[in-house]
Amino acid sequence: MKTKLVLGVILAGTMLFTACHSAEKAGADAAIKGAQAAYAAVADHANKYVPDQAKEVQAAIQSAKDTFDKGDYVAAFEASKTLAGKVQDLGKAADAKKAELAAKWTELSTTIPGLLKEVQKKADALTKSHKLPKGADDSLATAKQAWTDASSAFTSGQLPDAVAKASAAKATLTELQTTLGIKPKA
Repeated sequence: MKTKLVLGVILAGTMLFTACHSAEKAGADAAIKGAQAAYAAVADHANKYVPDQAKEVQAAIQSAKDTFDKGDYVAAFEASKTLAGKVQDLGKAADAKKAELAAKWTELSTTIPGLLKEVQKKADALTKSHKLPKGADDSLATAKQAWTDASSAFTSGQLPDAVAKASAAKATLTELQTTLGIKPKA
């Protein structure tokens, strides 16, 4: 009788462990697959606007999956609890960065054409009087090309690249203002 009782307790303990183990395995599996699907939905957007953060989230998902694949379902289950929040935060960060870049593009695209026109006018006047500073022609050509490249990047949907190139064009034009003796407008 005592043996049956001990065997019954061992069997109940084993069943309880197996049930908990299966629940953690199923929970971890579901959470990891859910995070992978959610990440896939935002991956392109996130890699475009916040690539470093996207790599971190992808690494966290992969780490949880590797832990799961090794059979450590408890650790995988614990690691998978934060994945949904990380993916959600990643999507929000990408949206915020896109909005920031869009605002910067708007500012640059309204400023640069006038600045370019102003610098070109002064360069033309100095060229006629043969007083154009050395290298100013090359700098102006560089600024024009950077602005053309920025506009093309924007048109093709490459907002981060467009803002970087437009910022470079603005920096070159601002430097040219000083070189050519143009007082910046307040």
